[in-house]
Amino acid sequence: MKKSMKKQSQPPQSQADRALWAVVCLALVLRLVYALAIAPAGYHGPDERLYDRIATRLITEGKYEAEDHFDKAPERPVAFERSKASRPVLFPFFLAGVRAVFGGGFAMPRVFQCLLGALTCGLVYSLGKEAFGRRAAIMAGAGAALFPQLIYYCGTLTTETLHIFMLTSAVYLLFAARRRDAGLPWWAAGGLCLGLAVLARSALLPFVPAAVLWVLISMKEKRTAAVRCAVIAAAATIAMAPWVIRNYREFGAFVPATTEGGYTFWLTNNPAATGGGECYLPADMRAFAGLSEVQADRLFYRMGLDYVRANPGQFIRLCGAKFVRLWRPWPHADEVGTRAALIGGVSFVPVALLAVWGLAITWRRRRELLLFYLLIGCITAVSCLYMAVTRYRAPLMPVLLVPAGHAAAELLARAMPARKTAADDRAAKPS
Repeated sequence: MKKSMKKQSQPPQSQADRALWAVVCLALVLRLVYALAIAPAGYHGPDERLYDRIATRLITEGKYEAEDHFDKAPERPVAFERSKASRPVLFPFFLAGVRAVFGGGFAMPRVFQCLLGALTCGLVYSLGKEAFGRRAAIMAGAGAALFPQLIYYCGTLTTETLHIFMLTSAVYLLFAARRRDAGLPWWAAGGLCLGLAVLARSALLPFVPAAVLWVLISMKEKRTAAVRCAVIAAAATIAMAPWVIRNYREFGAFVPATTEGGYTFWLTNNPAATGGGECYLPADMRAFAGLSEVQADRLFYRMGLDYVRANPGQFIRLCGAKFVRLWRPWPHADEVGTRAALIGGVSFVPVALLAVWGLAITWRRRRELLLFYLLIGCITAVSCLYMAVTRYRAPLMPVLLVPAGHAAAELLARAMPARKTAADDRAAKPS
């Protein structure tokens, strides 16, 4: 009897902590089983090979260098042999660090990614609890633990798992700091994670000013808001500063992220572009003769912008095609395989529908939840301007799972009284 009373009087916080650890443990077990026992033993694709080679050069030569798109040209038209900033920097350093301590192979990097993936699910739970309460948190956290796409990337040597962890950390810290009216260390930590997330995936760069804008819009006290905005911006700058300074020394130019943005922009904004993810080079490469890495990047941007100015209607159609490509329910089977496409569609559709409903029923809180909307909008806009594949929406899944978890919790709450009433009616009937 005493045990029962003790259990009933247990504080909700302890119950929430148990649920949090249950989510993290479930996520870790599922990811370890997949990454170590099910995932292919070798590379999943060309990006893995590239990041592996960059990490190897960091260990053996102390240089950050990568093959680039000009390797496809019959004769290299540019002045550089290897690119020095064409890929995001954080993941190769993460991979090199793990390899330097634990040796080569795929196992240990995957184990560390499984840990990051499990912690991400814990962050999803915490973000859901902060935004909508414990029931929504359990649904969101469990959804993140079970979501196939998030499990899959723990078994690949690509940027996704590390980037998603850093981005979800940033969103949680900033959102929780705003709700709790927390001190400046929370805002600084959020800014640091935001800067690291940009170093893991350069397409996130526009979200940094968007996050600052969210603080200004969501807070009534503008002087306090301005201080917090400055802290976020300063912390993100500090996180990115070593890479920016290194690039300035290498190129004599300001390169905050990578030197591949121009190529990617031109790739989907030119006469041959269809909105798909094809990779190729211009038919005439003479304009690139002798250019440096930064100059080649800027030339690609000019070529893409010239095409956009000359063909505004086609640009809008290409943006529409890329929007559909990003948000289509099923990944392209020719890119991921039929089975993976089927699993991706079956898992994404219910989450997307629940997320839309969850955001709809909380529309009155749109000012508070504006950070979610801005993140979704930024990644969608960047994908429509540059390149879009269903893989690029993976960083949004933790944020989408939070309103989806809220919607699922609401549906469950509505169903439970109905079930209880039906059971009472059956019990009341004479036998």
